[in-house]
Amino acid sequence: MTRGRIRARLRRSHLHPFSCLRPNANNEEPHPLSGPGFSRIVHCNRPDRHLKKPLKYCSNYISTTKYNIATFLPKALYEQFYRVANFYFLVAAGLSLTAVAPFSPVSMIAPLAFVVGISMLKEALEDWRRFAQDMKVNSRKASVHKGDGVFGYKPWQKIQVGDVVKVEKDQFFPS
Repeated sequence: MTRGRIRARLRRSHLHPFSCLRPNANNEEPHPLSGPGFSRIVHCNRPDRHLKKPLKYCSNYISTTKYNIATFLPKALYEQFYRVANFYFLVAAGLSLTAVAPFSPVSMIAPLAFVVGISMLKEALEDWRRFAQDMKVNSRKASVHKGDGVFGYKPWQKIQVGDVVKVEKDQFFPS
């Protein structure tokens, strides 16, 4: 019984060394990664050609920050109140605003505001450090071929698809 299964598996196998022995060699479909969404055309030292609509590639700018000016407050508040303890104290502070609360609302709101404020300040400081580090990385210089065998320096964020970058030993180079 096991011999029959092995033979059946070998018959269905597509791992034949020669295409003439491969079953259904005439009906082969193209590889799924060879379509227009996956193939790329790169023109070396012709960055103007990559700016046209069908060949527009993403920039080499690096950004690892979580927030920007517009999204800091909503995202940071969401992250703070996503924590169960902070959400619990938010609900308790909301309930302390009612007339039947046995304690004053300030005694619940002040500590919550202090803890959330300090945490948001810490997040803002960490994100600012990430931004400064990104700017340092983006402003590093790389040796790029300008034409006729001449190399010049260009910031990493300005490097485009098709630029020929000179890589030297023990030095960082852009991705």
